[in-house]
This record gives sequence, structure tokens and C-alpha cells, in this order.
Amino acid sequence: MKKVNRNGFVLPTVIFAITIMSIVAVVAVSTAQDERRTSRASRESTLAMYAAEGGLRQTYGAWPAGANLLNPGDSLDLGWRNLPNKASYRAVIHRVDKGGLQEYAVIVQGRRTDPTAGIMMLAGAVGAVPTFKYAVSTDSALYLVNGGLFDGYDSEKGAYISTSADSTANLRAGVDIYITQTLVKGDVAAVGVVTLASGGVVTGTNTPAAPVVPPRDIIPCPVTGFTPTAKVPTGSGISYNAVSGVLSVSGNSNSLTLTDTAYFFSSIVVSNNAKVIFPGTQHVNIMLRDSLNASGGNVINQSNSPPMLSFSSCGTSATPAYWALSSGAWPGYFSVYAPNHVVYELGGGDFYGAIVAWIYYATGGGKFHYDAALARQPSNRLEVQRGSWAQLPGS
Repeated sequence: MKKVNRNGFVLPTVIFAITIMSIVAVVAVSTAQDERRTSRASRESTLAMYAAEGGLRQTYGAWPAGANLLNPGDSLDLGWRNLPNKASYRAVIHRVDKGGLQEYAVIVQGRRTDPTAGIMMLAGAVGAVPTFKYAVSTDSALYLVNGGLFDGYDSEKGAYISTSADSTANLRAGVDIYITQTLVKGDVAAVGVVTLASGGVVTGTNTPAAPVVPPRDIIPCPVTGFTPTAKVPTGSGISYNAVSGVLSVSGNSNSLTLTDTAYFFSSIVVSNNAKVIFPGTQHVNIMLRDSLNASGGNVINQSNSPPMLSFSSCGTSATPAYWALSSGAWPGYFSVYAPNHVVYELGGGDFYGAIVAWIYYATGGGKFHYDAALARQPSNRLEVQRGSWAQLPGS
């Protein structure tokens, strides 16, 4: 048998084995590095998500005043803000409603310093809570006595017609509700008890022991002081002191016409059948620190549209006083926001609008027509919309 010469065979084999082992080692090292990079990227992306979540919560908790000044369709970019863990976030607020009750979309980007992490994006929503969700709402008690009617309509759909009035005149009290000789076309709810006596009728649901809601916000008074004298016309029976902020109009044939869009007084007194007239061509807001007493006179909104005229209390009154409204020969068309005052609705006429008060008394047997359009007006109270959290595609 011929002997095979194997000289030189071992070396190529060894080289081949070493090559294979080197390739395996390189692949193993590369795979390990890829896994580390993937793990790091995943960790960094998670931290970027946490940054976005923290930014969203921070934006909710420290809502910027500038967002409240946005017009429908406008946006507010708050810019990038750093967090302690080398992360940052950027929040952009978009006002998405068409005007009226505010709705905001909040888009937040979160990122880390590592370039492999990318940017994570979250979305949330903030909406305004209607100020005039109810016909009458109080933080304390609510009394309807000596007859009367409560029903509802929507001024944006047309003028009030008694035959087509609806049952949206809902009432809510922070303590108790007492109803006698009054027909309420709507639901009533009280944190305490609801008492129906002597002809008191509620067509909707009756809910005692309702959940407690936070007290209404007290609007700060303007820091610029009371309305200047030049903005209040003079005339017979008209008296105004810009230092004290007291405006009074008195006398059967006397009237005061206010044509500006905003006024700030300490108090208004309309007596002896005098008239305070608002042309109704634009919305007018009257802010009062102390009191409104129109029980002996008339407040006339010539537009016959409650959203065009509003009376709002502000600040803390040095001498807390009641507010008295009258609905007589001239019906009232306006809203009242006085969560720190007792409000009396007097007279046997018609009132169109909505009222927020600390305590409310309806004693004149008049007809109260709740305007649902007021529930769509801008509000000074915002809340996060439940279920609005969402993750958006990032980069």
C-alpha cells in the first residue's frame, strides 16, 4: 500500500479552525453589543416616556395663564424644559373648540440625552367645566317659596316660547333644597336633603345626599381699580363715585345706559323704578365687589339674550351683602355669578338666564327660564378630561 504524505496538512486545518472560531467570537461580541444597545435604547425610550408623562402632569398641575388667552385654533408652545434625570420635555397646548366653552389638546414630547432613544409623544385633553350647568346652583342652601315656575330653553335655537319650553331647569345645592308652591321642570340634587312641601313639584329626578363638589372659585377683582368716572354717563338720578365704586340710579323716569364691554363697581343700587339699560350689541360683563340691589328698579338687556349680559362678584367684600334682583314689568335677561353672596330673586315677572350663589331665595312667585346657551359660555374652571391620555407615534 502506498503511504500518504500528510506533511503540511495540519497547518491549514489549524488556520481554518482559528478562522471559524474568530468569526464565532466576532459574531458573539457583535451580538452582545447589539443586545446592549437594544437594551439601552429600550431603557432610554422608557425614560423618555416617563419624561413625557412627567411633562404632561406638570402641564396639568401648573396650567399656564397664557393658555387661557388662546383664541380657537391658536397654540401655545411652552418650549423644552429640563428634568433632573438628564431628560427633558416639551409641551404644546392647542385650543380646539370653535369658541365658547374651552377645549384644549395637550401634546407633550419627552426625550433623553442618548441619541438612540428618540422622542416619545403623549397627548391629553383639558376641558372647561360649565359655570352655568344648572339653572340655579349654590354652595349652601336653595329656597323656592311663594309659587313660581322653573323651566328651560336655548336662546341660540330661538326665543323662549312657553308652549315649547323644556325640562332643563336643573337645580343643585351644596346643602339643602326647600321647594314650596313652585313647579320645577328639571332635576334637583342636594348634598343635604330635598324638601317638597305645599305644592312643590319636581318633574325630574330628586337626589338627596348628592356628592360634594368643590366650592366655586372667587374671581379676583381688577387691580386697576373701579371704573373711571368718564365711562359712566351723568344725568338726572344718576350718582357715581369712582373712589368708592358705588353707582346708584333712582327715579321713575330716570335711566342710565352703559355701552362699554366691562365695568367694575363696588355696588349698584337701582331704585324707585329707575332703569339701567344695556343696548345688547356686544357682551357686557359687570364685576361687583360688594352688592347688587335692583329690587326697586329694572335691569334691561335690549338684546333679550342672556349670554350678552353677565354680573359677576369678585374678591372679598369688606361688608358681605346680599344681591337682590327683580323681575317685574321688564323681564331680566342675564346671568349672575355670585358664589360668595346671598341672592334674592324678587318680583312676579320673568327672568331668563342662570344663577350661581352662596344661598338663593326665590320669593316673588316669578317665572325662571334657564337658558342652556349659558352652559356653552367660556368658564374659569378647567379639568383634565378622563380617558384622554394617548401615546402618539414618536421619532
